[in-house]
Amino acid sequence: MDPLAGRMKLGEILIHQGILTSHLVDRIIEISHATHRRFGQTLEDMGLLTGEELASALALQFGYKIVSNLSTMDIPYGTVNMIPVEEAVNNRIFPIQVKDGRLALAMADPTNYEIISELSTKLNLKIIPFITTTKEIMKIVARKHLGISLEEMNNTVLVVNTDNRERIKLVETLNNDGFNTMYGVDPEEGFKQALLYQPKVIITAKDMPFSDGFAFFTTLQSVAETRRIPVILLSNSGSMEEEATAFKRGFFDYIQMPVKDITLTARTGRAIAAGRAYTPHRKEQSNSLM
Repeated sequence: MDPLAGRMKLGEILIHQGILTSHLVDRIIEISHATHRRFGQTLEDMGLLTGEELASALALQFGYKIVSNLSTMDIPYGTVNMIPVEEAVNNRIFPIQVKDGRLALAMADPTNYEIISELSTKLNLKIIPFITTTKEIMKIVARKHLGISLEEMNNTVLVVNTDNRERIKLVETLNNDGFNTMYGVDPEEGFKQALLYQPKVIITAKDMPFSDGFAFFTTLQSVAETRRIPVILLSNSGSMEEEATAFKRGFFDYIQMPVKDITLTARTGRAIAAGRAYTPHRKEQSNSLM
């Protein structure tokens, strides 16, 4: 049975609310099909819809309640730990309350029926979805699992490099110059860190086993939460052709390795200063609750 049967489509709701026109909805549907992304995600990625507007429309579509200020809620740690941090981040979900055999689950995407079914079976609880934004999910994950406030991470640099010696040297150099530096040992961990912490700039190696800096950049560009973070590519090649390709793909900067400390810190600072004004050039978009 189709869970959407009998419901207004998301596009229809947005047209009714006057947020989008019918012609724009048709165009976004074409883009979402071509890029294999959900309609709502495509809208958010293109900056046509805020997380709050998407949450409001989804709540109307499914008849679910919206959870506002999720990150400030007092949720028992026994409930928090029912869902591992990686599962919460990957699926953009967070457990809120357990009562009478039911679990109130905050979700940025209520159409993720697979995770609802998995959790219901694993926890032996009926899942009651509540709508929230991805931003609220990340803030509560940071607060409850990591003991930090994302609002305090104003000078954060994420370094992604599989070479242990290079990664340590880069992190030490940036830390010594006052940057708040974290790292990912590979692109997969780097993406999770980027999604959770929303760093002000990402520095990635070009050559990494099983992946490279270009593929990692494409992953970062695939979601709204990370697509506008300036990314600096570090390369051992330093060829003019590769540098030109990097800028065409949308990298903020390109640095040949080995890099001098003063060059690394100065160009990292420049990337942070660019802030949210930076838009990568891309040819195409590849209390009781129950």
